[in-house]
Amino acid sequence: YESQLQMIRMVGPLDNEYIYIDFREFEYDLKWEFPKENLEFGQVLGSGAFGKVVNATAYGIRNAGDSVQVAVKMLKEKPDASEKDALMSELKMMTHIGSHENIVNLLGACTVSGNLWKGKTFRNSFIFYATTVSFKLCSQLCCKLVKLYNYLECALTYFNKQCLGRSRDLSLLTMDISLDCKDKQSLVFLSNKIKHESRQVDEEDFNVLTFEDLLCFSYQVAKGMEFLESKSCIHRDLAARNILVTHGKVVKICDFGLARDVVNDSNYIVRGNARLPVKWMAPESLFDRTYTMKSDVWSYGILLWEIFSLGVNPYPGIQVDTNFYKLIQSGFKMDRPYYATKDVYCVMQSCWALDSRKRPSFSWLVSSLACQLAEA
Repeated sequence: YESQLQMIRMVGPLDNEYIYIDFREFEYDLKWEFPKENLEFGQVLGSGAFGKVVNATAYGIRNAGDSVQVAVKMLKEKPDASEKDALMSELKMMTHIGSHENIVNLLGACTVSGNLWKGKTFRNSFIFYATTVSFKLCSQLCCKLVKLYNYLECALTYFNKQCLGRSRDLSLLTMDISLDCKDKQSLVFLSNKIKHESRQVDEEDFNVLTFEDLLCFSYQVAKGMEFLESKSCIHRDLAARNILVTHGKVVKICDFGLARDVVNDSNYIVRGNARLPVKWMAPESLFDRTYTMKSDVWSYGILLWEIFSLGVNPYPGIQVDTNFYKLIQSGFKMDRPYYATKDVYCVMQSCWALDSRKRPSFSWLVSSLACQLAEA
């Protein structure tokens, strides 16, 4: 197991002249400690080769008497030393990253007898917790949450049934989520205005998805990635499956790869001795195993395509084979997705420049999408 999210230190002027920071030698700050007896565990939310994610409640995490719903990420029952070290390093790294509205943030930790349970929340906090049996990672469920991919997939399913052929304008799309989504209990959303302005909404707003929402999702992810870029962090697996939608349609960038079944997930293709998210990877990552902030920008372009196609798998109808790799090397770009404007598609295309130096920064992407939001 290794966290996809990594902090780097530049050692030269080029984007690929860096080293990963090794957090194994860093001290763990005890201010993050949280008592294990204050966690109550519930249902399993997902599982994979290295562990699983379990729903839980953390009592007194902020103030005495309060409770916070969390999702606990657990290593398998008998993790090896390298997996334990990787999770402990991830904890130390997250204490250095800091908090941002659009990423999963650190709340606390508990280490017992050298073991660690690690937890993340989806509203500005994480909780980490440990026993002698396993390691756990907790994420707060703010109101209800769901992966962005599942949300978009449900929108597309409903649109195909009800609205196909009527309009490219998503303002006409209303989803009866309770009827059309697989994860019925999770898909309850409050509508929010763009630019993160919270407001009270009526129940009928829960099921509305607009073009503005898609732009807002895109803007928020760019903001989260801009923050990670400012902290010298690279994500390495940016995709809709790693974006969570929470209360008020606020999105959070996460890394729950530990609990993903990559063996049976068709998005992860065997390449060499690893399973990789090939369709989301930049050419330099595919062919040279080089990951940089600019390779994250390429992946962000693929994520935009997912958002504005309402969750269609990238490169539809194209198999990952020798011809696929030749297409990528030749500069092939996907066509404009159905719900993207020309301006949005131009942003995608800029992210897919073969020369990584010609791709925009996340700061530029934030500014560009902010302008488009203002005009929406």
